[in-house]
Amino acid sequence: MEIASRRTKRSAITLLAAVTVLTTLGMTAPVSAAADHPADRIYQVAGIDEPVDIIVDEWGVPHIYAGEHYDTFFAQGFNAARDRLWQIDLWRRRGLGQLAEVFGPAYVEQDRANRMFSYRGDMEREWASYGDDARRIAEAYTSGINAYIELTKENEDLLPWEFAFLRYEPALWEPEDVVRLRTHAISGNLSSEVERAYFVRDFGFQYEDIRSPLDAGWRTEIPKGLDLSVLPDNPDDLLRVYELATHPVEFSMDTVSVDFGNAEINGRPVVPADSRDSADSNTSGRLPDDTEDDRKEGSNTFAVSPERTATDRPLIASDPHRDQGVPSLRYIAHLNGPGINVIGAGEPGLPGVSLGHNDRIAFGLTIYDIDQEDLYVYDTNPENPNEYRYRGRWTPMDVETTEIPVRGHDPHPVEMKFTKHGPVIYEDEENNVAFAVRTVWSQPGTSAYFGSVEYMRAQNWDDFLKALDRWGTPAENQQYADVDGNIGWKPAGRTPVRPNWDGLLPVPGDGRYEWNGFYDMDKLPVSVNPERGWLQTNNEMRLFDEHETGPLPEYVNRKIGFEAAEPWRALRTREVLADMDEATVDSMLALQTDHVSVPGRLITAELDDITSDDPAVDRALELLRDWDLVMDLDSAGAALFDVWTDIHGAPGTGDGFLGQALLRAAVADPAAVDRIGEPAQTTLVDMVRHPEDWFPGDAVSARNEAIVSSLAEAVAKLTEDQGPDPAGWRYGFYNKQELLHPLSGLVDPHTRRAIDIEPEERKPVNNTVGDLGASWRYVAEPGNWDTAVAMNNPGQSGDPESPFYENLFLPWTRDETFPLLFDRAQITENAALRIRLEPAG
Repeated sequence: MEIASRRTKRSAITLLAAVTVLTTLGMTAPVSAAADHPADRIYQVAGIDEPVDIIVDEWGVPHIYAGEHYDTFFAQGFNAARDRLWQIDLWRRRGLGQLAEVFGPAYVEQDRANRMFSYRGDMEREWASYGDDARRIAEAYTSGINAYIELTKENEDLLPWEFAFLRYEPALWEPEDVVRLRTHAISGNLSSEVERAYFVRDFGFQYEDIRSPLDAGWRTEIPKGLDLSVLPDNPDDLLRVYELATHPVEFSMDTVSVDFGNAEINGRPVVPADSRDSADSNTSGRLPDDTEDDRKEGSNTFAVSPERTATDRPLIASDPHRDQGVPSLRYIAHLNGPGINVIGAGEPGLPGVSLGHNDRIAFGLTIYDIDQEDLYVYDTNPENPNEYRYRGRWTPMDVETTEIPVRGHDPHPVEMKFTKHGPVIYEDEENNVAFAVRTVWSQPGTSAYFGSVEYMRAQNWDDFLKALDRWGTPAENQQYADVDGNIGWKPAGRTPVRPNWDGLLPVPGDGRYEWNGFYDMDKLPVSVNPERGWLQTNNEMRLFDEHETGPLPEYVNRKIGFEAAEPWRALRTREVLADMDEATVDSMLALQTDHVSVPGRLITAELDDITSDDPAVDRALELLRDWDLVMDLDSAGAALFDVWTDIHGAPGTGDGFLGQALLRAAVADPAAVDRIGEPAQTTLVDMVRHPEDWFPGDAVSARNEAIVSSLAEAVAKLTEDQGPDPAGWRYGFYNKQELLHPLSGLVDPHTRRAIDIEPEERKPVNNTVGDLGASWRYVAEPGNWDTAVAMNNPGQSGDPESPFYENLFLPWTRDETFPLLFDRAQITENAALRIRLEPAG
């Protein structure tokens, strides 16, 4: 499969012609990497025992071949730096609180927040939590990163353009940096806990089933002793430190204090933006990371047993969803050496892979709903605000004062406070109140995804389960399939034991509400080789072993979590898998890119008896009744449905006319209506299907009036956007993808055209199985590994001059994949670049 670049310069050259053989102090002239395949680049580096070959295939995937086990991780770090150095350096600086040192005083507050939430515990316990050789892996990986950084000092042409433009150098890594970075993990549920607290304070619980219904029919209550009146007026003030710690770095001309340097892309200088460029010169850009999306964003994994496939082998598919960005959040690598042969995706700042396969097992993951955070509220001492009441006496906070280096300024002193539960994120000295966060991040062994260094080397289901015992964060559904025909599912994640509350609202920090350790992993659900012959996870509520039973009391009563994602993708995945008797890689991929709207099916089924005196609305009703329920780019029905409901959320479709109308009909309090905005999606669908449960008086008439009036608004918007003729309406008008480089707002229009990826219509659609968040997509047949396919939008490289910067973007928009090659002969046949690392000296 040939994937061409969209840029004129890069499309005019072949991938091999794009390779330049360089000679520097750290690089020799080309020699043979194998007897019949000369290396294009040879680097002499300290830190490896034997030569290592890296074959980059024509899709940009590096295949690493080492003669020593840990040299594979060294080479992985080296190559990640070669492709993504600025990205991983920024992630490291953010996590360690070192942004102001290179970007200026506007980032001091974010540095302080990240330092408060980074790992502060014992490093020996930390390393031991991941496995016997976790430290050695991190040492090898960071040595590889540092080896590449040292080469950039000898040859500045190897340094990404962002460093030259912003005039700073990449920092060397310590092994501890890999695991100390905590705030890029997906954890939960602090934000929803705070949102619920404010809503309940103002309106009680009467509208909670409309605003944010809980899973398994759970009902929460205000914890004894909690006074919601002490919440600050603005929830943004309460959450500011937490949000700064858990959100990506943003750049604008207003925040970056740098005298820009000289940089070039494609031979043209990078010019700083000015007011003449466009109104976008102060647009904020940011790198994607695992914290960007709401926790309810979708991911999918599913596996099929051999008896239901066409090949008598199992099949597995995985596509975790995150915010799309450039460079990509994910990075694919193939590690091959003594005791290791694994390929798949991870993050460029971490060793190993968390999604993919070795030569025996395959694995994928999606977020599993475990509540791993709590907000504590303290009475503080009027005589000393650094003391809080705990178990009947004033207890001192740990107060740490440090200085944050600031570019162009003296170091900035900051104060950080901690209770026994965690960092203090807000203080109200006038009312003698403080708030702190307890999170599993503070525990040893909870660095996000680093636990995969154990399970990626597992050889069977028992090994895999044993490795998951060490998994801390994020909470994940782990999907499994192996060459022996087994399939399995096991959630993993550090799960707090809350004896006397459910974690859904803040609690007093006076000692009455304490975690009583963590549940053993065998207290979480599990399923292996189910009789139905398939397994799936789509972030939905999974308080069960098998979905047919519904939530089971033992899992509900452990209060694992009650805020899972909407069920639409799970319902669609189950119905397709139930009918899939001769599954193939192609049929698994077809499900992975399925765009049937389950809420569309449920809502349009209720429209048969509804009419309108407005001919335009009547035509709209007929269009929805005739719609095939597929969110296709050329579909008028899909365009109308999303503009009407906003359930699939394409950019520019609006704010959900139907939900707003139903909410006004169900809730009499205008202030509550304004705060809620629109009902939860499950509630919206249920309001249409079962109006008698939601509306006073003549419930059916109230529902019908809301449907007709909101459809009139949707038709008016579509008419304004695309004209009055429904035959000309297209969903593709809205469903487009644009990727902005984090520094886009700092540079001139010509540079933006080089680093940004311009809008294209995209097939992926929110809230369908083929969700738009799937930058990584993967399907494999264990035992027949070279039939595996994958996708990593927009490409493997962070270098806009590389042919692998955006070569996968257009294929991603079209729901395409590329071969994830595993056999060395095929890899060699599809080689685009060969690199050899040789021991220095």
